[in-house]
Amino acid sequence: MHAGRLTILAVVACALALTGCKGGALGAGGAAPREVPAAFKADAAKGADLAIGAKGGGIAVRSGDATAAVYVPAGAAKTGATWRVTPLTEAPSGARKPLCPGVYVDTTGGEPTQPCAIGFALPGTATVDATIVRISDDGTASEIVPTTRLVYGGMTMLTAYVDGFSTYTTSEEDAAARDKAFTDKAAAKGQVVDWTIKAGGKETQTNQGWTFNYELDLFASGGGIQQGGFYDGRASLFMDGEYKGPASSIVSSFGKVKSSGRDEKLRFIIIEAPLADLLTGASVGDPIVAGAGTMNLEGLASLDIQASAPNVKGQYNSGDVSGSGGAPFLIRVTTNEDVQIEIPNIGIFPGKILRTTK
Repeated sequence: MHAGRLTILAVVACALALTGCKGGALGAGGAAPREVPAAFKADAAKGADLAIGAKGGGIAVRSGDATAAVYVPAGAAKTGATWRVTPLTEAPSGARKPLCPGVYVDTTGGEPTQPCAIGFALPGTATVDATIVRISDDGTASEIVPTTRLVYGGMTMLTAYVDGFSTYTTSEEDAAARDKAFTDKAAAKGQVVDWTIKAGGKETQTNQGWTFNYELDLFASGGGIQQGGFYDGRASLFMDGEYKGPASSIVSSFGKVKSSGRDEKLRFIIIEAPLADLLTGASVGDPIVAGAGTMNLEGLASLDIQASAPNVKGQYNSGDVSGSGGAPFLIRVTTNEDVQIEIPNIGIFPGKILRTTK
């Protein structure tokens, strides 16, 4: 081969090698990492691009032993824009009691035009004082962001809607400061009920000779521009059960139980299903746990049991007795038309989420 041709090939090979080396250090997806402000210590190589399409978009990255995620609803930012989400290696000094390092979100060229969501999934059960905070550009101060908190699957998910992005992390803040953040946001923008959840139906369970029939009726409204947020409403849970002991020539037994309970001040939390998907890594198509709460039921219950055997007969009837009890539940969401209210050991009841105002 001619010496000149060998020289050209060598130069091309060297250029390709240098390009490859440069690309390998650029970060996730091979895109050039954008510069993170000097006030923050970040791992540019672990940053990830968030490409925004017609349906919005979302992405998750690791932040220490936590997961951080950003979700952009459809129409909340310019289609075709690409944001960069870079995990920090140390929490900024402005976070008083940080629970993870945090992330820097660069929205250059495609600033959000509507509220978007940010979330952190912390391992275990984080303190009730845990909240999301926005860090100042110099890293020395923080602002509490109104945050919802959901404990599920061995993690604590903290989520919030924000109007813009920069640096966010998590911190422990006292209740008064967290409440003030919610109050200030409501005063600035007004609070409107935007979504309604309706769920109900019947479930039957059998256990040790008993057959239990349950009926749920649940209605609650809340959220805001998107579905995430607090919901307030009411719920009713009715139950009747019957026991027929095993057939025997010696002993016969029979029982009935009834109860009805109502919670007129039902309150629970829902987070955006796509954001919950990013934080939990749920499989595509699986119903995503997007909310949880407890029905504090008050009502009446009665029990009637009879048993008889040769020369022996017994009967117990409690009559109606008032009482109260808690019924924890989960909310799973596949689509707006496929919502499930799951009450452990009782059943799964179908429902839907409806947009009630514009």
